[in-house]
Amino acid sequence: MIRKNILANFAGRAWGFVSVYLFVPIYLKYMGVEAYGLVGFYSTLLGVLAFADLGFSATLNREMARLSVSNNAESMCNLVRTYEISYLVISLTLAFGVFGFAPLIAERWLNSTTLPHTEIVSAIRLMGFAIALQLPSGLFAGGLMGLQEQVRANSLQIAWSLYRGLGSVGILLIFEPTVFYFSLWQLIANALYCFTVRFSLWKSIRKRGCDQRPHFRLKVFAETWRYASSITGMAAISIILTQIDKLAVSKMLSLTALGFYSLAGTLAAIPLLVASPIASAMFPRFTELVVLKDRTSLSWMYKKSTEFVALAIIPGSAVLLFFSREAILAWTGSTVASENAGLAASLLLLGQLMQAMTIIPYYISLAYGNISLNLRVGIISAVLITPTLIFLVARFGVTGAALSWFLINILSFGPYMYFFHKEFMPGGLINWLKFSIVLPALTSALCVACFQIAMPVLDLRWKIIAYCSLTWICAVLATSAVIPSIRHIYIKLAQRCIGNIRGSSKI
Repeated sequence: MIRKNILANFAGRAWGFVSVYLFVPIYLKYMGVEAYGLVGFYSTLLGVLAFADLGFSATLNREMARLSVSNNAESMCNLVRTYEISYLVISLTLAFGVFGFAPLIAERWLNSTTLPHTEIVSAIRLMGFAIALQLPSGLFAGGLMGLQEQVRANSLQIAWSLYRGLGSVGILLIFEPTVFYFSLWQLIANALYCFTVRFSLWKSIRKRGCDQRPHFRLKVFAETWRYASSITGMAAISIILTQIDKLAVSKMLSLTALGFYSLAGTLAAIPLLVASPIASAMFPRFTELVVLKDRTSLSWMYKKSTEFVALAIIPGSAVLLFFSREAILAWTGSTVASENAGLAASLLLLGQLMQAMTIIPYYISLAYGNISLNLRVGIISAVLITPTLIFLVARFGVTGAALSWFLINILSFGPYMYFFHKEFMPGGLINWLKFSIVLPALTSALCVACFQIAMPVLDLRWKIIAYCSLTWICAVLATSAVIPSIRHIYIKLAQRCIGNIRGSSKI
């Protein structure tokens, strides 16, 4: 089941990854960098307003996983009905709130030089309604994930991503290549996805024996408010840490600068995009083991999953770090973009890599229902990053914003992992540090550095892609050799092949 869920999550994230990196160059070509900066602001607005989730999505994921152990269908029904009615109120508030504040945002916050004021206002209003539909989709998808219906959840996400991406390109080509039409299609696609994933969740619940009419129950909040409030607090801190740099860039710099920063951030998001499906697939199992109090199995799964995450993200991150400008050039075809976003992408990537390495520990904390450590580290980081960010953006522009993200992550990474192991995985810090961080990082960096030194002149985009791909393959093979669990798999495969060869020779 876990392997199937991981593959499903990887498929969903892989297509999300492909769709983003496939469509962004098209958006840049037809809309321009400044309009793409407004698209980046849409992502920032989505990230900020995600606070309105109030921890419902993560709580529903955990509670559905917990209730599935006892097969309590009635509680599942009432839980989902209570949360979805609450979310309806939240979504309507968000939609009309953004609608009302759109003129103020366009006039007082964003710095545009070519986009008409009326177009910016209209686009922001459409974005507000699109976000109001996308957030509850996350709630329903979280319910499916908690029921370990991860194949279905990811299939729906892939279909939605494809529909949204292709439709965005189509509407830009058929009508006008403006951010207004882009935002209009986001609204249409999000509405369709929201209704579809909701239908799918209820269908899955009813298959588990929920045949009565579900009801709104206030006692659901009494039973889950502690966990949900912890998630909400963590979400607030996360928003500050992950969105404040983009908010600062959108306020202090131009929309064009925000466009370049959004490009850098999109490239740097790869480690987290790769690590998230692994953690999401493992979370229901982590929760089950915590409920069963099976610490031995939980410790074993933690070790395997962190080593697998290391292999999945460190070699690729090393390639992007050493070849950030080349990667942006091959991706967008723009020399201007590669020069303006390359250094920022490298700094953001280092910060995101450290974030991605903490995602398994974070989900284990969620499984225990204890994220006080995350909150403490997050609060300290938020206090430190705000003045540092403002100073660095004013001094160095988009590079300064990226530098602040790197600094805050490198300062918090060590203490967080030390106290996590002390509280949840005592005695596992040294092995984690050795096999999930130090050896994979040194091996990948050494391998990629050799390829960078030997890199020939690459005058075509496909040549850059081919060379970086070859570098990544070699880095993965080298890194897998220093990770015990992966190396053991290779040895078993080699022994099996040798055994088959010997068997064939005897015949």
